[in-house]
Amino acid sequence: MAGTGAFGYAPVIAVFPLVAFVVTLTFGKYLPKKGAIPGIFATAGSLLFSLWMLATVAGGEVYHETLYEWTAGDAASEVGPEGIAFTFGLLIDPLSALMLVIVSLVAVLVHVFSLGYMNAEGETGLPRYYAGLGLFTFSMLAFVYADNLLMAFMFFELVGLCSYLLIGFWFRTRSAPSAAKKAFLVTRFGDYFFLVGVVAIAATFGTVAFAGDDSFVVAAETAIDDGNTLFGFDARTWVTITGLLVLGGVLGKSAQFPFHTWLPDAMEGPTTVSALIHAATMVAAGVYLVARMFGYYALSPTALAIIAFVGGFTALFAATMAVVKDDIKQVLAYSTISQYGYMMLGLGVGGYVAGVFHLMNHAFFKALLFLGAGAVILLMHHEQNMWKMGGLKDKAPVTYYTFLAGALALAGIVPFSGFWSKDEVLFDALIVGLEQPVILLAYAMGLIAVFFTGFYTFRMVFLTFHGEPRSEAAEEPHGVGWPIKLPLVTLGILATVAGLANLAPIAKLAGADITFLEFWLDGEYGAVDGLTYHAYHEMVAFEEGYIGSETVTMLLGAGLSLGLALAGAFTAHTLYNVPEPTRHMTKLGGAYDVLRSNYYQDEYQVWLAERVTVPLARAADRFDQTVIDGTVNGVSSVSLFSSSWIKRIQTGIVTNYAALLVAGFIGLLVVLGFYGGWFL
Repeated sequence: MAGTGAFGYAPVIAVFPLVAFVVTLTFGKYLPKKGAIPGIFATAGSLLFSLWMLATVAGGEVYHETLYEWTAGDAASEVGPEGIAFTFGLLIDPLSALMLVIVSLVAVLVHVFSLGYMNAEGETGLPRYYAGLGLFTFSMLAFVYADNLLMAFMFFELVGLCSYLLIGFWFRTRSAPSAAKKAFLVTRFGDYFFLVGVVAIAATFGTVAFAGDDSFVVAAETAIDDGNTLFGFDARTWVTITGLLVLGGVLGKSAQFPFHTWLPDAMEGPTTVSALIHAATMVAAGVYLVARMFGYYALSPTALAIIAFVGGFTALFAATMAVVKDDIKQVLAYSTISQYGYMMLGLGVGGYVAGVFHLMNHAFFKALLFLGAGAVILLMHHEQNMWKMGGLKDKAPVTYYTFLAGALALAGIVPFSGFWSKDEVLFDALIVGLEQPVILLAYAMGLIAVFFTGFYTFRMVFLTFHGEPRSEAAEEPHGVGWPIKLPLVTLGILATVAGLANLAPIAKLAGADITFLEFWLDGEYGAVDGLTYHAYHEMVAFEEGYIGSETVTMLLGAGLSLGLALAGAFTAHTLYNVPEPTRHMTKLGGAYDVLRSNYYQDEYQVWLAERVTVPLARAADRFDQTVIDGTVNGVSSVSLFSSSWIKRIQTGIVTNYAALLVAGFIGLLVVLGFYGGWFL
């Protein structure tokens, strides 16, 4: 597919923020607003071109083009073509076009918001901050439209590097560098498995391309259909193994159990960075990768079941911890972990559209909530403890009402966006769970998490905005300007109306067979060979005769989920929407301590490092020094000892050599004379 028309300009979507990174890093201190302007114009340009790509895809065109051939290897694969070509190319289809708009939109709003947030108090190091945002945006955009797994891995790692740099922006404090290192190390651990998975897929199928007749998805399907054995495993089992290896990187980046512990600590970075990380870049990268590889995962029901179970468990696990947090950013951090669990649950049960739908909606309402939290922190003169807030509702109406829109979307209250996508995820999980008990358990955990989500969301709203001011800062809040309000209003509108893209229950009641987003993502607007998006229809197929009750089941499920969300919100209203709220969670006793300590996950990881990993490393070091090095050193010692004696006879005097020859000859005659008779 040639890069003509709009697609000929596709590379500039990522190049714009890269140029802004270079310009800001080099000349930022000489530019207005300390380098903010290049980033704003660059991300705005990326957004405009992304919208152009979206419109072009809507016209029925897709784009898959190799831009540069890095290397064409000569190693033969087991089932794939002769040689593995590593290339840089672009893939713009309905999925990537949608994600490009999401990333660039959130990025430009974060840049604008930063004018009021980072520049408000005369912050130092702003060129470094804006340069980091530019590199971060470039990395994610390039990752989104990468056309092969190796290219995706490279930009996946660059996203991780940018998060490290931005989380540790305030490097002069003790906590920020520690949080940055933790994020880097935990995600690197998962990325190790990702790298092994990339190598395994390349070695097996001879290709790392996402799309086309030569994609690894098509090669895997062919291997399964032909009943091939790959490296001693049947083809489907090998797909499961390699898919789970790649999943290691996904769990790290998207902060899923057990690699979730880095994300709450990442709140040490600027709130604007948190908005970008949680909504559209680093944490979104993992889930997006599963969606990008959905055709591959759909070949392995086992891998999908693991994804679904991990997602359902993480959704509930993180939600329980959010109910006791006092820091507004900490509540949102655990909320992010939980919501990405829902996305993983949706994708794991075959709900490709549901998972992507929730990814889109979450990007809008979570960016809104984090930026809203940033506005609250400014209002409160950089106070983040919700127990020192209160009474902000009337003093900051724009912040309150936009934050409320995000909260309603997060809690899944109709008609806000989160309701539609969260309930479609749960519906898909219920349908598949009726046939698979493991999936039914994942569905149950996701359903229970709905109550906790409604509770902690409105606990946060009531403690922050309602009641009486509980501190001097709350009584006299700091004002905020248009750079703060404009992004909040924009995202507030999106959090309210984005659900219109996929009103599945209403579509079913109206007798429609397909919703707009299903129509969009299933390739009706243009598809690329080899992506096998059709797989999600097979995974969420209804038995003959059941289709008539599909609408009833969907409505009952949505009603149950909405009821739990409202119950959680009402409980929070009863306990915290009072003039002087109290710390009711402390009445949980030991459970409160466990939740406040995050189930002692950090302590467990420290124990694992100090009591298991370090002793094993020391034992391995001793084995290496005593056995491995000892053997090598012993052999060398024997050689050195022998050579030290032998070199003594190398005198350079001919008569000595002649004497040695004669002595040796006489010794040989003596030996032969002594043993000769016995041999004969």
